[in-house]
Amino acid sequence: MGSLLDESSNYNLRSRYKKTEMTFTTKKIAKMGVFTALPIVLKIPILQIPNVEFFTFVVFTSGFLLGTIEGGVVGVLSMSIYTVFNPYGLAPLPIAVAQVISMFIIGVSGGVFFYLKLFRRVALGTFIWMGLAGLVLTLLYDFLTNSGVAIVMGRFLPVMLAAIPFALTHLISNIIIFVLLTPVLFRLAKLERRGQFV
Repeated sequence: MGSLLDESSNYNLRSRYKKTEMTFTTKKIAKMGVFTALPIVLKIPILQIPNVEFFTFVVFTSGFLLGTIEGGVVGVLSMSIYTVFNPYGLAPLPIAVAQVISMFIIGVSGGVFFYLKLFRRVALGTFIWMGLAGLVLTLLYDFLTNSGVAIVMGRFLPVMLAAIPFALTHLISNIIIFVLLTPVLFRLAKLERRGQFV
């Protein structure tokens, strides 16, 4: 399949991020605002579908496009807002903290993936890497949040065992989302390079 991010594109992205990595310009803040709102907006129509969400992919994408720190901030803000205004009610503190920490790590991971140059074009290896990213990050999120539930319930092993079916659904759905939306990630990266994203 054709390259969507050629070598010069990668160089331009890397050099631009190196110069502006810690500079929160008005434009960058606007982009962070979009990525903060997007996972919440996407979650609302599928609230009734358990353990299916675009939160992880969107926050990961924010880190990939904007940088590690920016991705982490997006993860913290988006999950904090969603936790406070969750229609099912505010989660107990240990669970809420675990959710926010998880999304912070996921946002940072997107930036790490970019800087490690694990993929540069849409090819079979790229889809494999993205599937693995979805797998590992979802496992991390589920482990931390279920640990928060275990703290609240005061029972670790029973909570973890009971969570397995839900975690499997979450894992499978996120792997599919990461793999299927890989071309979208590269398309957004191309727009970002051209200055046409937001």
